[in-house]
Amino acid sequence: MDKSPEIVITGLGVVSSIGSGIDAFWTSLLAGTSGILPYDGYTCDELVEAGVPNPFTGAVKDLDKKRIRPRKSIKVMARDIQLGVASADYAWENAQLNEKTVDPERQGIVYGAMMLMADLEEIIPLYKGATTSDGKFDASLFGNNMDAMYPLWMLKYLPNMTACHIGVANDLRGPSNTLVVGDTGGIGAVIEATRVIRRGAADVMYAGGCNSSAVPQASTHYKMFPVTQEKENVKNAYIPFDVNRSGMVVGECAGTTVLETRDSAEKRGVSIYGKVLGYGEATEAVWNPTLDFAPQKEDVTIQTEKFTGKCIENAIRIALERAEVKPEELAFVMANGLGSKFHDQMEAEAIAKVVGNEVPVTCVSSATGYAFAGSSAVSVVAAVVALHNGTIPAIVNSTNADPACPVKLVMGQSVAIPEDKKATLVISYNYYGQAAALVIGK
Repeated sequence: MDKSPEIVITGLGVVSSIGSGIDAFWTSLLAGTSGILPYDGYTCDELVEAGVPNPFTGAVKDLDKKRIRPRKSIKVMARDIQLGVASADYAWENAQLNEKTVDPERQGIVYGAMMLMADLEEIIPLYKGATTSDGKFDASLFGNNMDAMYPLWMLKYLPNMTACHIGVANDLRGPSNTLVVGDTGGIGAVIEATRVIRRGAADVMYAGGCNSSAVPQASTHYKMFPVTQEKENVKNAYIPFDVNRSGMVVGECAGTTVLETRDSAEKRGVSIYGKVLGYGEATEAVWNPTLDFAPQKEDVTIQTEKFTGKCIENAIRIALERAEVKPEELAFVMANGLGSKFHDQMEAEAIAKVVGNEVPVTCVSSATGYAFAGSSAVSVVAAVVALHNGTIPAIVNSTNADPACPVKLVMGQSVAIPEDKKATLVISYNYYGQAAALVIGK
């Protein structure tokens, strides 16, 4: 990969169920803390009756809304947006952009987002308008009561609004873009932000991803995906790469990384946490009935057997080639870690084919709960912090490595990084055949 200009990482921000801000998040991660707990405010019977597949989620407990600027904008921010804006504020502060500024015309943003879940209270008027006199729901009437909706409610749920609000809060006047590509959005944002800087369109770029799925309606929506079958023991609910795993637990989180040219960082005199060495993106042809917009006459299912993991393998290979990094030079791999029997094995096999089975592999999804674009963004942040601090965090709650996953899994306790290991690999993929990989150097 062209090394001019060199892209470095100067700011990191995170909001998660195990802590917000780098220090709190990292301390919890090393301690093996899990943010996955039973849904707050609901009984198990209520959740079962509503069709929620399991009673657990990874919800952010104490979101510091003072991190959201300007405060008056909160009323037009969905939960996802609030998480993203708060994480960007941590990154802004961490990069010292509040003290050592850069020309606003030379700053921009790329952010990964998902479909945003509307608050139930806000869409009740729509359902009331589609209720017949005998109390039954009639889909043909849906939308007849739009006049009763909050006038600006649509602005709360547009995926591109996270990037917009971060841009307004930080006076970013350069390129602004949003990626709605599912799980890979957090890594994809870092890749695209790197490209923006390399082509000379900006000196500083915010990059990240966010998602809030820590509400029952989100869990019901995603039950078509490989969610956990565990309904009683929260510690066994989400255990990636463990022989006893049964699926993921949805949650919420956001991560933001500040990228800039080395020249810009040195002029500002700020700390450098790492550098972008290479990246890769790949796809495989996976037809999926969930993407078919024709009327569904039966329950939607995921045809997992059509996913081979080849897209993961190719993304890794491309990223390492561009970075000019050999597998033996990697300190560790930050994996996706969905927690399903099928997907974890596919991911592990793809890693082993390119990297081998001697490089340590970990993930952070079971600590925070799985939040799609938010999780891949937080994985980037966690990988940078781990490499910078010289420690690989263990996979939270996972204790018994599955022999069917042919990689060196970090379980039980954290592992020190040898001095000669200078790079890490971060991976993300989605169910329908897209994958992204990012190589970060010290």
